[in-house]
Amino acid sequence: MSLRPDATSSYTVPSPLPVLQVLLLMSLLLVMLVPSTNGKLSSKERFLHIELRCLCVKTISGIPSSNIQSLEVNRAGPHCNKVEVIAELKNGKKICLNPEGPRIKKIVQKILEDG
Repeated sequence: MSLRPDATSSYTVPSPLPVLQVLLLMSLLLVMLVPSTNGKLSSKERFLHIELRCLCVKTISGIPSSNIQSLEVNRAGPHCNKVEVIAELKNGKKICLNPEGPRIKKIVQKILEDG
């Protein structure tokens, strides 16, 4: 009576390593895909995902208000020490406006008055 298995036995114990590797790979793929399914961010979510640096490196002072589709004002904070005014033009391009420029102040005032 031997404790050694027969040489003719074809049963082998499967190694759990390949199964764990597949599970790890699938979970990594799932984690990578989740952010891409969120879609467009709301303004509150956009604030949470703001970069920790100034967005506007170069600003311009004058642009006709008729070309502006929307305007976004970012307050000064830990991410940037200055107020940033970002305009989205009707052609989809985004530009940074000088918040101290007299025309920009008038445009912001007009937008605030129009509601």
